[in-house]
Amino acid sequence: MRSSIPGFFLSLLGLDPAPAVPDGFGQSIGADLRYLLRFRRCRRIPVAWRRPTAAEAKALDADPLIGRFGDTTIAVADVAGRRWSVREQDWYGWPDPPRFAWFAMEEGGVWAAADFNRWPARWQAPPAEA
Repeated sequence: MRSSIPGFFLSLLGLDPAPAVPDGFGQSIGADLRYLLRFRRCRRIPVAWRRPTAAEAKALDADPLIGRFGDTTIAVADVAGRRWSVREQDWYGWPDPPRFAWFAMEEGGVWAAADFNRWPARWQAPPAEA
């Protein structure tokens, strides 16, 4: 808990120099708005996704941040120098979270992230598993 009301509001806006719980995800209103705007732009980019290799899937599952979201990595792509990945939930729909969790990683950190239910029209889904 923040020791002052101004400190609380600074933390909500992502302006607090020392976050209460530094998890690398940037849980603030400012970060959430940036992620939302970036996802809106990114879903307009044509992307041909591919299935992750076993090593890529294992690395994403073991990642302390990304591994918390979704149950299975179903797609990866390299777009504009960033590693994009989509993870699927085993359980989804109300009251559970949306079906897919999308991440764009840059330099070891999250550049953007979003949850969605419908695959964006400009994104080509990865081929079905054999």
